[in-house]
Amino acid sequence: MKLNKSIPILLFMFSVVELFAQKKTSDLTWQIAGELPPLDGQLVSPGVAGPVTGVDNNKMFVAGGANFPDRMPWQGGKKRYYNSIFVFAKRNKRLIGLKGNFKLPENIAYTANCTTPKGVFFGGGENESGISDKAFLLQWDDASKTVVFKQLPNLPLAVTNASATFCSNIVFVVGGESNTAVSNKCWSLNLNNTESGWKELADLPKPASHSVLAAIKKGGYINLYLAGGRKRNQGGVSEFYNSVYEFNTSIRQWKELSPLPYALSAGTGIAVGNSRFILFGGDRGTTFCKVEEYIAAITKTTNEQEKEQLIQQKNKLLAAHPGFSKEILIYDITTGKCKPSGVLPYQTPVTTTALLWDKDVYIPCGEIKAGVRTPKILMAKIKRWLK
Repeated sequence: MKLNKSIPILLFMFSVVELFAQKKTSDLTWQIAGELPPLDGQLVSPGVAGPVTGVDNNKMFVAGGANFPDRMPWQGGKKRYYNSIFVFAKRNKRLIGLKGNFKLPENIAYTANCTTPKGVFFGGGENESGISDKAFLLQWDDASKTVVFKQLPNLPLAVTNASATFCSNIVFVVGGESNTAVSNKCWSLNLNNTESGWKELADLPKPASHSVLAAIKKGGYINLYLAGGRKRNQGGVSEFYNSVYEFNTSIRQWKELSPLPYALSAGTGIAVGNSRFILFGGDRGTTFCKVEEYIAAITKTTNEQEKEQLIQQKNKLLAAHPGFSKEILIYDITTGKCKPSGVLPYQTPVTTTALLWDKDVYIPCGEIKAGVRTPKILMAKIKRWLK
């Protein structure tokens, strides 16, 4: 009985030690800046994938998201969606959670989201009711010490796993998955004139979800950079992309640039300075596509014994998931060259959003293996890359 009571204390002690520990790669020093607190009935938080995240009024939000709290999906576990909002303040190198029972308007995960001067934008996503087209700004009111929502015009199409970025008062949303297909749409919304609604820009060169989207000002105009991603194929194996595209807002055209060294999906990334963006790992698709091959074979076979064998092989593959690529890539848009720059010293989180806060990069929560989430918020200083 005494041992059972000591478990939460031990977990807390290990967590505190890890929070203060720093791990240096070849180029960056990383640490765990904070983590999600447990919800009611939990000893520790299992973490979430697909959270709404960003910074407003010098506070970080990690909200919503989804996980498998009881069992893994291949064991019959049901995905659960959340509406809790966790608010963090920065104290030295650590994140301190603020007290409060803050909630999103509804359960939501896998939104397109980005930080703007007017609040954290989030749009689309999914929950128990399906895919959403709603869009909001999430703000922190310092006077009342609470969160505030501003509803924006609905997206032209309900999408999940789309990508978003912000530049010069404009939010851009690209790609994503609809109820019937993968989207090739690109939209913009002027936050200084939201009444005018979303504007449709030129279609993507190919449908894409789970891409990294960055905005960089070049020659007085906003240029978008779309890296990697994937396309779900009905009844078949998804196509993973190593492509990089540039959208020039002055001539409103997409142009293909030099590719990444390998296909990459569901990773995170940020623009730095006026000529580069950084990608922090991602899914190269080897296990993902093999699982899809098993699913296709299971669907086709009418032999029950063969079907059961295939299911067992698929489940074994998922249970032994190795995690995701840890390699950090720097892409120079002026030369088209992409080079590695060290590795993440922790398990790589995917289906989340990297964000800049002051001169640090944060990667909150995410999926670290098939069906497994993390509550940890990673942080690294990237001051020298911001020049």
